[in-house]
Amino acid sequence: MTAFKSFISYRHKGEDPAKLLKLLTAVRDGLSEAGVSAYCTFFDEDAFQEKAFGARDIMDHAFKKINTVDVLFVILTSDEKSEGMLMEIGYALAKKIPIVVASKDTVKASSVPQMGTYSIVWSDIAELTRKIGELPLEVGQLR
Repeated sequence: MTAFKSFISYRHKGEDPAKLLKLLTAVRDGLSEAGVSAYCTFFDEDAFQEKAFGARDIMDHAFKKINTVDVLFVILTSDEKSEGMLMEIGYALAKKIPIVVASKDTVKASSVPQMGTYSIVWSDIAELTRKIGELPLEVGQLR
Protein backbone atom coordinates (compact mmCIF):
# COMPACT_ATOMS: atom_id res chain seq x y z
CA MET A 1 0.00 0.00 0.00
CA THR A 2 1.31 3.43 -0.92
CA ALA A 3 1.15 5.78 2.06
CA PHE A 4 -1.16 8.75 1.86
CA LYS A 5 -0.37 12.14 3.29
CA SER A 6 -3.33 13.75 5.00
CA PHE A 7 -4.36 17.06 6.53
CA ILE A 8 -6.71 16.90 9.52
CA SER A 9 -9.34 19.65 9.48
CA TYR A 10 -11.39 20.34 12.61
CA ARG A 11 -13.32 23.03 14.48
CA HIS A 12 -11.02 24.86 16.88
CA LYS A 13 -12.94 27.90 18.04
CA GLY A 14 -15.15 27.22 21.04
CA GLU A 15 -13.81 23.70 21.60
CA ASP A 16 -12.25 22.38 24.81
CA PRO A 17 -8.49 22.12 24.12
CA ALA A 18 -8.12 19.04 26.35
CA LYS A 19 -10.87 17.19 24.46
CA LEU A 20 -9.38 18.29 21.14
CA LEU A 21 -5.97 17.02 22.18
CA LYS A 22 -7.40 13.60 23.01
CA LEU A 23 -9.47 13.42 19.81
CA LEU A 24 -6.86 14.77 17.40
CA THR A 25 -4.08 12.64 18.88
CA ALA A 26 -6.26 9.55 18.43
CA VAL A 27 -7.08 10.50 14.83
CA ARG A 28 -3.44 11.28 14.00
CA ASP A 29 -2.32 7.99 15.57
CA GLY A 30 -5.13 6.04 13.87
CA LEU A 31 -4.14 7.44 10.49
CA SER A 32 -0.50 6.64 11.21
CA GLU A 33 -1.39 3.05 12.09
CA ALA A 34 -3.20 2.86 8.73
CA GLY A 35 0.01 3.99 7.02
CA VAL A 36 -1.14 7.57 6.51
CA SER A 37 1.09 10.50 7.41
CA ALA A 38 -1.13 13.07 9.12
CA TYR A 39 -0.63 16.80 9.68
CA CYS A 40 -2.84 18.89 11.96
CA THR A 41 -2.41 22.59 12.76
CA PHE A 42 -3.50 21.92 16.35
CA PHE A 43 -0.09 20.49 17.13
CA ASP A 44 1.61 23.67 15.86
CA GLU A 45 -0.36 26.10 18.06
CA ASP A 46 2.68 27.00 20.17
CA ALA A 47 4.73 27.78 17.05
CA PHE A 48 1.90 29.94 15.69
CA GLN A 49 1.80 31.89 18.94
CA GLU A 50 5.60 32.27 19.07
CA LYS A 51 5.54 33.68 15.52
CA ALA A 52 2.53 35.89 16.35
CA PHE A 53 0.54 34.31 13.50
CA GLY A 54 -2.86 35.83 12.84
CA ALA A 55 -5.79 34.10 11.16
CA ARG A 56 -4.49 34.91 7.65
CA ASP A 57 -1.03 33.51 8.44
CA ILE A 58 -2.52 30.30 9.83
CA MET A 59 -4.79 29.85 6.79
CA ASP A 60 -1.89 30.51 4.38
CA HIS A 61 0.10 27.87 6.28
CA ALA A 62 -2.83 25.45 6.13
CA PHE A 63 -3.28 25.96 2.38
CA LYS A 64 0.42 25.29 1.76
CA LYS A 65 0.14 22.06 3.75
CA ILE A 66 -3.08 21.04 1.95
CA ASN A 67 -1.26 21.49 -1.37
CA THR A 68 1.08 18.64 -0.35
CA VAL A 69 -1.47 16.05 0.77
CA ASP A 70 -3.45 13.26 -0.87
CA VAL A 71 -6.55 13.59 1.30
CA LEU A 72 -8.27 16.09 3.61
CA PHE A 73 -9.62 14.37 6.73
CA VAL A 74 -12.44 16.44 8.26
CA ILE A 75 -13.64 15.80 11.80
CA LEU A 76 -17.14 17.02 12.69
CA THR A 77 -18.02 16.85 16.37
CA SER A 78 -21.09 19.10 16.29
CA ASP A 79 -23.37 21.00 13.97
CA GLU A 80 -21.18 24.06 14.61
CA LYS A 81 -18.47 24.63 12.02
CA SER A 82 -15.52 27.00 11.99
CA GLU A 83 -14.61 29.44 9.27
CA GLY A 84 -11.14 27.90 8.97
CA MET A 85 -12.50 24.38 8.55
CA LEU A 86 -14.94 25.52 5.88
CA MET A 87 -12.16 27.35 4.02
CA GLU A 88 -9.98 24.22 4.16
CA ILE A 89 -12.82 22.14 2.73
CA GLY A 90 -13.47 24.66 -0.04
CA TYR A 91 -9.77 24.83 -0.86
CA ALA A 92 -9.52 21.03 -1.07
CA LEU A 93 -12.60 20.91 -3.29
CA ALA A 94 -11.12 23.54 -5.61
CA LYS A 95 -7.84 21.60 -5.77
CA LYS A 96 -9.75 18.33 -6.36
CA ILE A 97 -8.21 16.75 -3.28
CA PRO A 98 -10.33 13.86 -1.96
CA ILE A 99 -12.11 14.56 1.32
CA VAL A 100 -12.99 12.11 4.07
CA VAL A 101 -15.61 13.47 6.47
CA ALA A 102 -15.84 11.81 9.88
CA SER A 103 -19.06 12.97 11.59
CA LYS A 104 -19.96 12.27 15.18
CA ASP A 105 -23.34 10.53 15.32
CA THR A 106 -24.86 13.56 17.07
CA VAL A 107 -24.23 15.80 14.02
CA LYS A 108 -27.60 16.22 12.31
CA ALA A 109 -27.75 19.59 10.53
CA SER A 110 -24.65 19.72 8.38
CA SER A 111 -24.09 19.58 4.65
CA VAL A 112 -20.35 18.99 5.15
CA PRO A 113 -20.63 15.18 4.84
CA GLN A 114 -22.06 15.70 1.35
CA MET A 115 -18.83 17.47 0.39
CA GLY A 116 -16.82 14.36 1.15
CA THR A 117 -15.55 11.81 -1.27
CA TYR A 118 -16.02 9.34 1.57
CA SER A 119 -17.98 9.74 4.79
CA ILE A 120 -18.00 7.89 8.09
CA VAL A 121 -20.12 8.27 11.23
CA TRP A 122 -18.72 7.57 14.68
CA SER A 123 -20.02 7.56 18.25
CA ASP A 124 -16.78 7.50 20.25
CA ILE A 125 -13.04 7.77 19.68
CA ALA A 126 -12.55 4.00 19.67
CA GLU A 127 -15.12 3.59 16.88
CA LEU A 128 -13.57 6.48 14.95
CA THR A 129 -10.08 5.00 15.05
CA ARG A 130 -11.45 1.58 14.08
CA LYS A 131 -13.23 3.10 11.09
CA ILE A 132 -10.08 5.00 10.08
CA GLY A 133 -8.36 1.62 9.85
CA GLU A 134 -11.10 0.42 7.48
CA LEU A 135 -10.82 3.35 5.03
CA PRO A 136 -9.78 2.60 1.44
CA LEU A 137 -6.59 4.64 1.72
CA GLU A 138 -4.70 3.35 -1.27
CA VAL A 139 -3.71 5.83 -3.95
CA GLY A 140 -6.59 6.39 -6.33
CA GLN A 141 -9.27 4.62 -4.29
CA LEU A 142 -10.69 7.83 -2.84
CA ARG A 143 -10.78 9.76 -6.11
